Formats: sequence, structure tokens, C-alpha cells
Amino acid sequence: MPKLYIKTVADLETFMQETVDKQKVTPKKMNALATKGLNAVRQKIRKLNKEYQTDIDAYREDKEEFMAEEVVEVAPAPTKKRVKETFADGETITDADEGGWEGVGRDGRALKYTPESILKNLRTIVEARGRKNTDRLEQIRIMERLLDVAATDYQRIRVLLTLIPTRFDLTSGTTNYMTQEQWKW
Repeated sequence: MPKLYIKTVADLETFMQETVDKQKVTPKKMNALATKGLNAVRQKIRKLNKEYQTDIDAYREDKEEFMAEEVVEVAPAPTKKRVKETFADGETITDADEGGWEGVGRDGRALKYTPESILKNLRTIVEARGRKNTDRLEQIRIMERLLDVAATDYQRIRVLLTLIPTRFDLTSGTTNYMTQEQWKW
């Protein structure tokens, strides 16, 4: 689990305990509904923290040491190699990006992602959000391509402001958590 998550959960539990202690000392009591809600949140936090209790205890012992970043060596990004395929009739085809291959949308038209078409593509993605039979993973892939194509900071920000909520829409179904691939992006 990420250290920031452990820190947040530990601080939340501490804050919750302080709130409950203040409530016991205060002469004016909360109404029954608020007390019930407070106790429910407190129980839920305790239940969730049982999984990470060792990490939480390590954080509480020495916060600075626990949060110290571990040095992780990052390998340089691999360079894309050209792939050539030679067929029996002697025809040679290079890799898709070099050979001019284009993606085809659902309507059969070729998809070209250019800096000029970024806002138009974002508009179609936003319009399709929430509709039935919308492939959310495909929308995320398209926005990642648009992010690579974006020429200005404004375009990158617009793509990111659409991409982030779309990633969260991906988990709004049966799962209660976001997949690790989506977090690592």
C-alpha cells in the first residue's frame, strides 16, 4: 500500500479518536442521529485499518522515517523499434506508426488525432459519458493518445481535466476500487 495512504488513514483514525474524546467531555451532547453516524464512521475506520495495522504502527512510531522516500531506480523508457514484415510476394510493410496505418472508429471513418482536433474529440467523449454501451476503456485510450498529441499546455490541461473523472467513471460499476493500472498512469 502507498505510504501516503497509510499516513492518511492513520491521521484519520487519530482525528476520529480525538473527536470522540471531545464529545465525551462536552456537556452538550450530539443528537442521536449524529452520534449514530459518528459511531458508524468510527467502526468502519477501525475495520479498514485492521489490514494495515503494522504499517500504521510503524508510521506512528516515527513519522519522518516512515515517510522517507525509498530510492527507486527507473529504467529508461525503451525506444520503439521498427518492425518490418516481408511477405511472399516481396512486399515489405514497416511498423504501423511508420507505415501510416490509422485507427478506424465505430462509424468506419479513419481516426486521426491532431492538435487541431483535440477539442472536438474531447467534446464527443464528454457527450458519450454516461450513455449505455459506451466503452470507457476505449475513451481512456483515446484521451491518452490525445494527451500525447497535445501541442500546448492548454490542450494538455483540457485533456487531463477530462481524463481524470473518466478514470473514476471506470470504477463506478460493480467494483469499489480503481485498478492498479489506472492508478499507476
